[in-house]
Amino acid sequence: MTLKRIHTGYLLGLSLLISSVIYFFASNWQGIGRIEKIMLAIGLMLLFFVVATLLSRFQHSQRFLERWLWLIGTIAFGVSIALIGQTYNSHADSYVLYLIWMVPAVIFGILTGYKAFYVLSFLLSQLAFYFYVFPTSYFPDWKPETALILVFVYLLITHAWFFLSSSSWLRSNWLMFGSFCLIQLVFIASSFGYWEYSMLLAWIYIGYGVINVFLWKHREARELFILSGIALGLFLFGKMLEGLGDVLGDLLPFFLLVVVGIIVFLTTKYLPRLERSEKGSDTWKRVFKSSILFVVTVVCTVMLISAFSGILFLIFSWDNAIAFVFSSLLLLLLPGLALKKKIPFLSTILLLSGLSILSSANLIDAFSNGFQPETIVVMLISFCTIGAVLKLITNAWIGSYAYLLANGVLLLFLFKVEESLLSMDSYEPLLLLILVLGNGLVHILGSDGWFNLNALVYSIVPLFILTFFFEGQWLYWLLNSVFLVLTTLLVFYKPWQSNSFRYWVGLVLWYAFLIYKYYDIAWSLVHKSITLVVAGLVVLVITQSVSRKYKETTVEESTFVANRWKSIWLVVILMVSFVAYNGIKNEVALQSGKEIRLALTPVDPRSMLQGDYVTLRYDISTLPGATNLPANKKIKVILSPTSEKTYEYGGYYKIEGNWNKPYEPSDKDVVVNGITYSDHDVQYGIESFFIPEGEGQVVEDKTMAIIKVSENGNALLLELD
Repeated sequence: MTLKRIHTGYLLGLSLLISSVIYFFASNWQGIGRIEKIMLAIGLMLLFFVVATLLSRFQHSQRFLERWLWLIGTIAFGVSIALIGQTYNSHADSYVLYLIWMVPAVIFGILTGYKAFYVLSFLLSQLAFYFYVFPTSYFPDWKPETALILVFVYLLITHAWFFLSSSSWLRSNWLMFGSFCLIQLVFIASSFGYWEYSMLLAWIYIGYGVINVFLWKHREARELFILSGIALGLFLFGKMLEGLGDVLGDLLPFFLLVVVGIIVFLTTKYLPRLERSEKGSDTWKRVFKSSILFVVTVVCTVMLISAFSGILFLIFSWDNAIAFVFSSLLLLLLPGLALKKKIPFLSTILLLSGLSILSSANLIDAFSNGFQPETIVVMLISFCTIGAVLKLITNAWIGSYAYLLANGVLLLFLFKVEESLLSMDSYEPLLLLILVLGNGLVHILGSDGWFNLNALVYSIVPLFILTFFFEGQWLYWLLNSVFLVLTTLLVFYKPWQSNSFRYWVGLVLWYAFLIYKYYDIAWSLVHKSITLVVAGLVVLVITQSVSRKYKETTVEESTFVANRWKSIWLVVILMVSFVAYNGIKNEVALQSGKEIRLALTPVDPRSMLQGDYVTLRYDISTLPGATNLPANKKIKVILSPTSEKTYEYGGYYKIEGNWNKPYEPSDKDVVVNGITYSDHDVQYGIESFFIPEGEGQVVEDKTMAIIKVSENGNALLLELD
């Protein structure tokens, strides 16, 4: 077993263990009480930290395990915080959860220098901001000015991460490129649409993009220069299409055709100059040239597809698939094949455009005309044409795209045959097995190359899709088992692992399978948790036993927490204290608070860390007569008893130290704390009621919520009635 496979074994084993913890707590299993849940969460978190500390006390050659265990313990801390919210029915996926979780992750990163802590902190900061802007339990009515401020705040935060990732003491390419791409994405996404400030952000981004291009042109990180140019080019192209669509109308396709011609002419004219000026040692120039070709190819392909389709639509109608197929074959694909050696750049554009129009014609024809003789002819011609392109071209990117379309046309044909002749009904997804077996055979019999690797992808991905179906049937377990065996072989089987592409395909799909099964309702989260913990332990035991026989030739590292373990354990103690304090605080509030009943209306989603819950809306969520309340402000609301032994809004509230009208305190009234989120709506922190997995229907008929309100006005949700 190679060192790579040993590391992978430990990685998968630990991943299974932490997944089992998340699955178990998300199930909200009722066999454990509130206090026991908190203690169990603390115990599991400490287990990872203690094992990591014990490993640091011994000499061994697998120091990576210490780093991973500290990271997993930090993840377990976040799960513990989420468990408190679940146990005491606090906010689902609250942004505060991720902010608190981020604090020890950042501190551990500073103390240990382990970059994975910073990557975790970055992801948590993104989640915190996302759930602040888009909370799950209510929809904040952000005003355009506030939304603009939020965009700028996000850009400021992400820029801070970007500059930190480039600093000498951090140096993380993951963070640098991740934050840079997110900045471009948010800028571009905010610059389109019909909201009030899209045009302002568009002009700001143009200036920002131009500055980026010139700023990174002469810096060491030339990749950022290329990314900036690609992002700015695609943005300007999108804005051009957005503006010209309304102005030119039916003339737009002809205009785009002319633009494509001009761009192709200029590129073919000036590209040789760039090649002649290129020095062999200047790798970035070659990358720059490739990037220019990539952007121009994408832009020209999209414009040519739009122009060609628009012109054909003016001449024919969308249901005339034969016309589209033969037009793309004669005017795009054949010229593209003829020019593949003379002008490869233009050939790529023509081939990509022709293949796209060809496959689109099949899709439209199949859904508009059903399974007619003409449909069969169109599909056969298309399939043979794509096959000819695959045979005649050597470009891996075009070949991969053509291979995808060939599988798509074949699958479409199979589904139309089934629909018209076989009527398999619930077993229709089994048609994907033809792709699995066919592509698998091609991969096994073929030689290494892009064609062979595509065959691997289109054999294993359809099998992954099949694991979504047939829940509760023997076929479900068979397909899932076969998929797990195959992906595990891709990762661990030595003859296959020698190819890194196979290894990464197997690893990515293995984790995709693990994540997907969280939402799979074929078996409960509790049973999944038990299965995962057993599987994790088995993988770890096997990996450990095999790794003992493997003599590692690398020099043993010193523990990465050397001379810092006191500071690190101080942070751990604070983490444990925080979890324990919040559990005790909520428990005391439940025991000493005043019990009241409120009317409600539920709906049913799921939280990733906290499991199933119902989102509740109360009569007191809207304050009648209250208008123009400032958003995101603390508010105290007076609740008064009714003759039905429930409580309702008493007509008084206090915000920013001022009552809406004079109020005389009464022993019968209850003061409850909240947060405003629109002109007259309030959140009280009791809008999420967590339930055992699959019991959403049990609470659909509930009309009352039993609440405990502490002396300081904080509310906790007990149960529904």
